[in-house]
Amino acid sequence: MAIHSTSTSGTVEQHGSSGTGTERPVWTVVARVVAWLILLGGLAGAGVGVAGLKVELTVAGLILACTAALILLKLRADAKL
Repeated sequence: MAIHSTSTSGTVEQHGSSGTGTERPVWTVVARVVAWLILLGGLAGAGVGVAGLKVELTVAGLILACTAALILLKLRADAKL
């Protein structure tokens, strides 16, 4: 739920919108791509670890996947501001 306010001209402008579209800095795109690759690699590593009954590989893969997921959530929250 968002709070909207109208100005005297009747237009509503959201915080942070400049009307030029959805431009993202290059570093956020690169960070998202790298985080997705780490997330997928961590999940694949955890899957291989479970299949091979390797506890260390499973734990390392899950740690990588969870950390990458948290970074993706942070980037998503920052993008909505």
